[in-house]
Amino acid sequence: MPYADCCGRYHSGAAEPETAEALMRSRYSAYARHHIDYLVATHDPERRSEFDAMNASNWSRDVDWKRLDILSRRKGQSGDDTGHVEFIAWFTTKDGLSCHHERSDFRKFDSKWVYVTGEGTSAVAVFASIPRNDLCPCGSGKKFKKCHGG
Repeated sequence: MPYADCCGRYHSGAAEPETAEALMRSRYSAYARHHIDYLVATHDPERRSEFDAMNASNWSRDVDWKRLDILSRRKGQSGDDTGHVEFIAWFTTKDGLSCHHERSDFRKFDSKWVYVTGEGTSAVAVFASIPRNDLCPCGSGKKFKKCHGG
């Protein structure tokens, strides 16, 4: 979907994400578009002091965001109060392809979804799990073994 019809409507405040997964996708897009205020606003108010907006801003600008893979979701629908989303966010840095793999927790606060916390897995573990003959997650179209898995 075009940005304006998807995450753009959340970033502008015209709509609220209906599910935990929609919030997760909009937060990824906020990193990619450097909308740090949106990340702050969608962070659980009870844990907002733990969010380092300056670090998030630097990270969002220092990487080239490639794609978001949603691996699993549990609960997090419009009628739920909590939800869990597992994802891998792929990006490149000056050192090459990397990723952020996380199992995130979400909850509703004032009837809106907010990000609570997440538990991450190292990029090394994610790379070790990619079959050599699969396409490289960087989007090059090459097999992993001929691209970033070499």
